[in-house]
Amino acid sequence: MTLEIQPLQLEYEFLQVLLEARAPLGASTLVHTLGKKYALSQATIGRKLMEFDYQGYTVLKGRRGRVLTDKGVARVHYLEKNLQQKNVNSQLLRLLNNSGESALLDVLVARRALEREIASLAAIRATPEEIKLLEASIASQLELLSRDITPYEEDREFHMLLALAARNQVLLHAVQLVWQTGRDFLETADIRRTVGSALVVDHRNILDAVIAGSAGQAEAAMVTHINQMIEDVKRYYAIQNEEQPGS
Repeated sequence: MTLEIQPLQLEYEFLQVLLEARAPLGASTLVHTLGKKYALSQATIGRKLMEFDYQGYTVLKGRRGRVLTDKGVARVHYLEKNLQQKNVNSQLLRLLNNSGESALLDVLVARRALEREIASLAAIRATPEEIKLLEASIASQLELLSRDITPYEEDREFHMLLALAARNQVLLHAVQLVWQTGRDFLETADIRRTVGSALVVDHRNILDAVIAGSAGQAEAAMVTHINQMIEDVKRYYAIQNEEQPGS
């Protein structure tokens, strides 16, 4: 469990116990459940319950303990949805942090699904200013390659500019999450150079389709680009496996 999720998880479990209780609960009862699970003293639990009172999530019923208010019930439902989303994001980030052929191919397949739509929309929506920025990005890539420098950041920049030009916030957020670690940009750039693929030709083809305003051509060029990366990754690991002793 991440440090970001744990305080929310603790709050959710406190309120959930109160929601499921058939009678008011006090700190002395909760110390035997949540207290043991999270190593909390009765005094700490009591302070937490007073905090819930102040926030309007609970109300004291005489000396018997506390029950949830309507606001507290709504808070439980909110926390449940929030934690589910955070857990999904955490699982995805763990997957993106994996390394090796299988993990890298999974990332590229996800990128292909997202970025084909981005390229299509960019061909329709890109402004002249954005096209100039894309041209400049390709020029920077070529300049670095002429000095035998792999253009990692410029590769990422090109794809980011396309995503921004597409003007679709859902696609932008999704693809940024896939790009989160940046590992695929680093690894695929090195792999493509190792197996002898051209690094900028694919970008040029995508940009030409965007300049022409052809959504279909831009989508096809992006799919070709990522398919080539997938094939290069497979080829690279096949070579690596052949070179291993005993293979």
